Amino acid sequence: MNWAGEFVFGQSAAAYRGPSADNSFHAHAAIQLVLAGTGEATINAADGRVFVGEAIVIRPLVVHALSSRTEVMLLYAEPQSMLASHLQSLTQHANISILKPSAVPRFEPSEPLDRWLARASGSFPQRRTFDARLAKALDFLSCEPGSHSIRDAAMQSGLSESRLRALARAQLGLPLSTWLIWRKLERAARGISEGESLSMAAVSGGFADQAHFARAMRRMFGITPRSAQSSALSGGNRSVQE
Repeated sequence: MNWAGEFVFGQSAAAYRGPSADNSFHAHAAIQLVLAGTGEATINAADGRVFVGEAIVIRPLVVHALSSRTEVMLLYAEPQSMLASHLQSLTQHANISILKPSAVPRFEPSEPLDRWLARASGSFPQRRTFDARLAKALDFLSCEPGSHSIRDAAMQSGLSESRLRALARAQLGLPLSTWLIWRKLERAARGISEGESLSMAAVSGGFADQAHFARAMRRMFGITPRSAQSSALSGGNRSVQE
């Protein structure tokens, strides 16, 4: 079975709806919400534990694999968003948490995925409060994640590179370099959804080459860019403004 579903992309979140398929152990920079379309979803943790439920939240940088073979809804919220903050508050500091479906944004089968993503993200419209210098650096890196370095962002925000990295680690909960790779993957994924070749998508994301793009996607999503491309060609993938 392939990832032959539908992807949509927002400003600080992305969502997928469709069949789940093969994926290796991986870890996202985003917080992930897994919703079972029917029955229950299954998440395998790197330590051998298995989590089964209708709604499961996985915190950033937690190594896991999705082993369900039914339709799922996946939501990825970037760590600086209020949506991510809300989802993390439901985990009670556990790496992987099974939630009551009523605790997360409700999804109706007949509702378009882009509308649901906008509604879910819009439930928490305010950005989290960050150090203003970190917020400036994140905005700078988000504009052209493949063109600007962390050193460039530090200069723009009036910080040393080491101080910027320390602030990001403390306030985002993950290394700034990991967050930047996530942004590059998001940009490359948008390119794929718009019909770009894998090599062009790698360029759009600011990766050194297609192999670098493939390694990053497998590490963060457990799938190859070609699998993502197959999904883009078969599903209705698009962007949505929140």
